[in-house]
Amino acid sequence: MINGNKGKVKKTKALVVLLLLFPVLLFCQPHKLSRIDSLLEKLPLAKEDTGKVNVLHQLSDTYEGIGEYTKALHYGNDGIELSQKLNYKAGAARCYTTLGNIADDQSEYAKALDNYFLSLKIYEELESKTGLAQDYNNIGLVYMHQSDFPRALDYFLKSLKENEFLNFKGGMANNYNNIGIIYMNQSNNKKALEYYFKSIKVDEELGDREGMAGTYDNIGLSYMNMENFAKAVEYYNKSLQLNKEFGDKQAIAVSYGNIGVLFTNVYETDKAGAGLTLNNNQHISPAQLLDSSMVLEAKALDYFRETGNKYGAVYSLSGIGKVLFFQKKYKEAISYFQSAYQLADSVGALKEKMEAAKNISNAYKKLNDWEKSLDWYGKYVVWKDSVFNLDKNNAITRNELKFEYEKKFLSDSVKAEEDKKVISAELKQEQTRRYALYGGLALVLVFAGFMYNRFKVTTQQKNIIELKEKETQKQKTVVEEKNKAITMSIQYALRIQTAILPPMKTVKQHLANSFILYKPKDIVAGDFYWLENTGTGGEGKGTIGITPSSQDTRPSPLLLFAACDCTGHGVPGAMVSVVCNNALNRAVREFGLTAPADILDKTAEIVIENFAKSEDEIHDGMDISLCAFNPATYELQWAGANNPLWLIQNEELIEMKPDKQPIGRNEFKHPFTNNKLTLNKGDRMYLFTDGYADQFGGPTGQKKLTRKRFKDLILSIQDKNMQEQGLALDKFIVDYRKEVEQIDDILIMGIMV
Repeated sequence: MINGNKGKVKKTKALVVLLLLFPVLLFCQPHKLSRIDSLLEKLPLAKEDTGKVNVLHQLSDTYEGIGEYTKALHYGNDGIELSQKLNYKAGAARCYTTLGNIADDQSEYAKALDNYFLSLKIYEELESKTGLAQDYNNIGLVYMHQSDFPRALDYFLKSLKENEFLNFKGGMANNYNNIGIIYMNQSNNKKALEYYFKSIKVDEELGDREGMAGTYDNIGLSYMNMENFAKAVEYYNKSLQLNKEFGDKQAIAVSYGNIGVLFTNVYETDKAGAGLTLNNNQHISPAQLLDSSMVLEAKALDYFRETGNKYGAVYSLSGIGKVLFFQKKYKEAISYFQSAYQLADSVGALKEKMEAAKNISNAYKKLNDWEKSLDWYGKYVVWKDSVFNLDKNNAITRNELKFEYEKKFLSDSVKAEEDKKVISAELKQEQTRRYALYGGLALVLVFAGFMYNRFKVTTQQKNIIELKEKETQKQKTVVEEKNKAITMSIQYALRIQTAILPPMKTVKQHLANSFILYKPKDIVAGDFYWLENTGTGGEGKGTIGITPSSQDTRPSPLLLFAACDCTGHGVPGAMVSVVCNNALNRAVREFGLTAPADILDKTAEIVIENFAKSEDEIHDGMDISLCAFNPATYELQWAGANNPLWLIQNEELIEMKPDKQPIGRNEFKHPFTNNKLTLNKGDRMYLFTDGYADQFGGPTGQKKLTRKRFKDLILSIQDKNMQEQGLALDKFIVDYRKEVEQIDDILIMGIMV
């Protein structure tokens, strides 16, 4: 059984024989323990608001990450209770997701689905595509754990669709990895490898080496399933080397455990010589394979104990026990299996507890201690019943029949040993044994019937998955062709729009000490910047930041520059920007206007005239902040349509208020106001559109930046030069929005006189 990537960022690894080692381990990094201490210090000081909900959620999520499920449940439920009290839906959704993760880790699949669907419902109400992508993925994992592969594939594809819409490549990498795991579960390891390598390709683009480490382990597992042990070792070692680079002791422990299990599996597969391909064709004997596995599992156990990860220690203890079992050191093996059983019980890991009980039963069987073997096998069946939910009644019935059969077999073995000591037996005892034999054969037939039925169901599931994949691939091909055509058109539109923007060489020639932060929401934008020099002039003439020569008596031309925001974004916004840019150029070049207010009046007239030609009434237009600066006299003229101008003089921010009307059709249209003032050397001007201040982000992803915080940010970076200011503003907005979608085009122009 395999596990995949949980949540929107978790990159987990897969392991066989020891079942599922990695839903917790990769993210149980050492810093998580110190993080818990920090959060526990914050909790008593937190007010009863959304901040406290976030602390409770982080505690729940972190405890889940290290397998402390009781504490994780406690803080998660507290977070939900406070979220409901505050009507804080996003906080409740996150807590429900973590509770789902806890239930899934403990194989309580019905409970996991209940929590994930509660979270999903909230994210649908909030229209949070990030949340939807995460929960679709988690629901797919639960169905995968239940071997319901068609449903699992359906939800992974839903998650992939949302992540593709968000262009969230990290999520796409997780989806590819999980789809690969589906195929690996279906023994289609070649198909699985196709998706794993897709995941690796995205991780390489993102520079996500931790994600690559996780996927390398899954690749190693596929190769191990294909009995290509050399390739399996190669990719497990790639993962180990990356984890050593990170210094992540938890992940290093995981890699050691993987390679240890590989050696154990090679031993089981071909004791005579499968190890020949593992080390440059140098022969590795069966005994060496087991010795190497023991060393690796012991290293893994040391790391898990050092980092306090009880969940991981369970698997290492079981791994050591299995090596000892194969070395026929059954009493020592039982000791390690019992330690694994007790530790699994302490962290509530039912599935691992179940496997430990089974291993103990097998070891006692080897020691011919039939009574203890039966006792532990009974415990195994009890925990197996607890692990599987009511939807798997057929599987439970099958395992109970298997238990009855093996119990009968063990009883018969005990009886056989006793019969060897008995010289003769009465006829009634002989008949009893005969009836027992008939009953055993009947159970075998019933069990075979269940196995055949299961085979048919599995075959049907495989056919459904293959059909679904073909349909999906066909639809994907159609969509890709359409997307390719659309993208080519948009790329051509970008060439046209780029042609209307002043080249950066020209911008730097005239605005020497400046920056332009330009971030279209899509490939093309409704925002654009504009620059015009009203004369030729000599060097220094018409350039802000260069003092004109006193020898030059020619009239200094005015520098006109503007930040413009057209209606919409993407292709529609770009089309409007072409119309508005052309209108600005005509107002200056054709009509010879230089006063900003006059230019805006004429631009509005031209735009309205152009749109009036349409049979439909078009209300699109433009907001703008337009400056006319005389470098010789330091006189600034300015006019604005809805967008202001910010000046920094003597470390104080002064806001020039715009006219509250757009460039375009307007019922209450009036002439624009022309503002004049004289600047001093060192003064700074900021022209911008509304995309930066309107962006959502922050800790919850739902907080708007606002104009006030934008002002404070501008004031806080005044110790930097203009180029550094542009970089600082860019870094801030990227960090602020994180994975939240950019909602509008962003344009900021900063100029120092």
